[in-house]
Amino acid sequence: MKFWQKLFLWTLIIFVLAFDAGAYILTTHACSFHQQREMENGMREQSIILTSVSDRIANLKTIYADASENEERLAAMLKPLTEYYQPQGVLLGLYDGEKAVAGELAGFDKDLLRLPDAAHKKTAEAVTGGKRYVFVTSKLPGDPHLTLVYARDVSQIDVFRKDASRIFVILNLVVVPFIAAAIYLLFRHMNRPIAQLNQMTAEIAGGAYDKRVALHRNDEFGNLEKNFNRMADSVEQHMAQLTQAAEDRQQFIDDLTHEMKTPMTAILGYAAFLQQAKCSEAERDMAVTNLYDGALRLKNLSDKLLELAYLRGEKIAMEEVDTAALFRDVESGTRQVLAERDISLTAQADIPFVRGDAILLLSMLTNLVENAAKASDGGSNITVRAFREKGQVLEVQDGGCGMAQSEIEKITEPFYRVDKSRSRQFGGVGLGLSIVAQIARLHGAELAIDSAPGKGTRVRMYFTD
Repeated sequence: MKFWQKLFLWTLIIFVLAFDAGAYILTTHACSFHQQREMENGMREQSIILTSVSDRIANLKTIYADASENEERLAAMLKPLTEYYQPQGVLLGLYDGEKAVAGELAGFDKDLLRLPDAAHKKTAEAVTGGKRYVFVTSKLPGDPHLTLVYARDVSQIDVFRKDASRIFVILNLVVVPFIAAAIYLLFRHMNRPIAQLNQMTAEIAGGAYDKRVALHRNDEFGNLEKNFNRMADSVEQHMAQLTQAAEDRQQFIDDLTHEMKTPMTAILGYAAFLQQAKCSEAERDMAVTNLYDGALRLKNLSDKLLELAYLRGEKIAMEEVDTAALFRDVESGTRQVLAERDISLTAQADIPFVRGDAILLLSMLTNLVENAAKASDGGSNITVRAFREKGQVLEVQDGGCGMAQSEIEKITEPFYRVDKSRSRQFGGVGLGLSIVAQIARLHGAELAIDSAPGKGTRVRMYFTD
């Protein structure tokens, strides 16, 4: 059973129970009220009749001294009152002790006749002859041996109770189905947003990450819609990132396999060539040279991969790094590469220090200078600068071959090379700028690359103060 159906059933059950309980309490209270009112009316009316009976007996005593002892005279005296009140549902009886002397009544407890004096009254309720009566008894003030019994028919209370019960049964048969239908339709209507959310959740779980909920409401469901769509956006974004990461990882593996295949093929080929029994000294030197070049490429590839792996898990400690000393280390580390290419390096430190990790900054600048050397012709110059422009900036600029804008967008990807033949010629593996991008990320800095074909390349690393 669905949740909204359970909610509907429990709501209907609670409503019916509350409705019937309220009807029962209301009927009971109304009957009690009428009963109490009839009792009070009976006591007042009994007091009036009691006074009338006492007066009549007193008048009879002026004529007959034994009027209060003579049953016939008492019966004759009470008869007119009985006939007057009987149509009104009132019965009267006069008792001497427990003996009826006029208008004997039945169906009441004889204990009502036991009164201590004329100042006391007793009341009770009893059913006799199929009717409900209220009984009120009290002694006559002038003749305390006589007790007046007053009985008032209150059967209308039972009739009211039965009529009220019948009405509430009819209301149950009419109102409850109507209310049930109204609650059912209301819950079905209120469940629609939940059904839509459930459907969207199932579709998103099935891979439809572009699905969104459109409720257009200004209540809690509207807030839930906004939060759900934000969650779906986040899920879609994360799935896109995971997909991209998986594609990048696969591309990385493919590129790595490709990069390793060429030197490994060369090493295996020339090793097999050297195993031949007959080869000239020149051929042997050529084979050894190619073996060395292949091994060197594998070593460079291994070193760069280890550096990338190190950077992914690195947490840096920021410190003030002397720019002049940093540039001297860069010049020292790239001297051989620059000398082989007949390229000069100019260092310009306009600020005394930059904040960062000295080892990582040296690695970044070294990679940039080596890349610039590979892209530049002999006799050209590479400039390394440190200056302030809305913050600290490190810059490496060359006058080499440059690259197109489409190449700049891919240049920081692992194994990507603009000129593959030039990179292989100088032992490049296409990881230098990927390492530079990782170092910039660790420093919270922005990496900006400006280049154009034939106009050289400028790489800047903007630090935030």
